[in-house]
Amino acid sequence: MPMNSTVAIADSHEIIREGIATRLCKHCNVEVVAETSDGYTTLKACRQHKPEILLMDLSLSRPSGAEILGKLRASNPEMKIVVLSSNPSSSNAFLALSSGAVGFMPKQAPGSDFVNAVRAAQNDYAYFPTDLLTHFVQSRRNLTRTGNIYGLSARELEILDACVSGQSTKEVASNLSISVRTVETHRNSIYKKTSCRSYKDLAQIVTMD
Repeated sequence: MPMNSTVAIADSHEIIREGIATRLCKHCNVEVVAETSDGYTTLKACRQHKPEILLMDLSLSRPSGAEILGKLRASNPEMKIVVLSSNPSSSNAFLALSSGAVGFMPKQAPGSDFVNAVRAAQNDYAYFPTDLLTHFVQSRRNLTRTGNIYGLSARELEILDACVSGQSTKEVASNLSISVRTVETHRNSIYKKTSCRSYKDLAQIVTMD
């Protein structure tokens, strides 16, 4: 096992960061070089300290978790990222995988799981809970030709495609002959189903063929 791997922990809650750091320092050969609470400080810390492993909450903001993953993969492709989520859904797992993460796990997982995830990353292995992998594989089997793994309705796919292509809410409503309020309702549903915060995030993970 590699010795003294450098680790950064990104989570908006200090008590969670401290708990993870304490557990890892006790049971893994690691040095925690940074603890961050939002997207900006996470990107800054990774540029400064260049940790070998990053444990990052997907719900970080400023910028969003999806955007952070994209930026980090571009700037430091060798860094191993383990994504944490309070909503360990297959769509969030898909987001993590498609963004190059080597691990994905619930934030509610026992401390031993965090240790196992870091040990796996140290040894160049991926780490995903078995039950989540099973659900993810089943979801993949039901993909439509549009790549829709999120369970979006046909109308939601139409609206997503239009908005990602640059149309305004009013333009989408006019082109689809529906009200602006209806477009906004579908848009909020899309955000909820995909756990994304912007169409820029969605454009990175949804293939609209």
